[in-house]
Amino acid sequence: MLGSQALETAIGLTLVLFVLSSLASAIVEGVSRLLRKRSKDLEETIGQMLSGSPTFDKDAQNALERFKDTTIYQSATIAASRGRRLFRTTAGPAYLSAKSFANAIDELTDQATEAPVRGLNARLAMLKADRQGLSVEKKAAIESWYDETMSRLSGAYKRWATGVLFAVSLVMAVAGNVSIFHLAQLLWQQPSIRQAALNAAEQAAAKSTSPDDLIDDSVKAVQDVAGIGMPVGWQSGTHWDNPMWATSHVAGWLATALLLMLGAPFWFDALSRVVSLRATGAKPPSAAKDSAAATSLHASAGASGASASVMASTVATALGAVAEHGGRHGTAPSAPALGAGPSAASDDAPGNHPAGSD
Repeated sequence: MLGSQALETAIGLTLVLFVLSSLASAIVEGVSRLLRKRSKDLEETIGQMLSGSPTFDKDAQNALERFKDTTIYQSATIAASRGRRLFRTTAGPAYLSAKSFANAIDELTDQATEAPVRGLNARLAMLKADRQGLSVEKKAAIESWYDETMSRLSGAYKRWATGVLFAVSLVMAVAGNVSIFHLAQLLWQQPSIRQAALNAAEQAAAKSTSPDDLIDDSVKAVQDVAGIGMPVGWQSGTHWDNPMWATSHVAGWLATALLLMLGAPFWFDALSRVVSLRATGAKPPSAAKDSAAATSLHASAGASGASASVMASTVATALGAVAEHGGRHGTAPSAPALGAGPSAASDDAPGNHPAGSD
């Protein structure tokens, strides 16, 4: 009983963290799109790459403007602006492949003049001094340079997203009074709340098969955490004059925010695992999918019997055709006599007459 109670409490906590982390991740993604974080970072990084500047200074801005004039980047911008007509934005692409970057550099060096943008000529003049197209080796070097730079940029974006996720999670924890310690205490003491959370967790785990369905499917099954009896919100009032209450709640909010930083995919996987653990293992396959079950064996035997019936029908049809052929020629096939040798049974077979016989 104690083990089941502890496991059900863990399932309830995991459910709350799963739903809140999904919501927090969605808010962070919305903030990123609103600020055009990815596209701005990409543009500034490309400008610094082409100019060799440590910061996005005037040289980097000029180099970026030259890069934006290439047809490769303009095509990517047109594709990225699809679906944004409502907001009338001219945001550039959030992503650019290494191949497209190398092709844009090839086009950019074609457009270079005798007095190119400062900082741009020093890095690119040696790539195409003969005014011919970039070789495969040079394009490969450019693509490698771009991939390494984008890898560092991706790390910087993740650090930014982690910081924003913590801030969003902390605001959610305080606004909703979601203290992980308070939740654990009430889930442990209230069997009805624990059972409601368990039912919702099983539904959420059954509806999704991958973290890609987090917001579309799983969160819809538990749209309102308080609606299933979870003890969140400020209905119970505050007791700031009680140092124990204040300390435990502030610590609980911080702990909740830190746990939400692990992300929705992590809590989705944890929810699936604890629900499966309570069910004492993975769900067994149906009889039709179990090769050792009688249903599968019976189906296999039926298929084999059907194949044998088809084979027998084919043989009977062939024998009938042979008999009909023999009747038209005045001969009928007969079984060889017992003890007769091979020649006795096949003297009239086609091809056994001597050469020139009729």
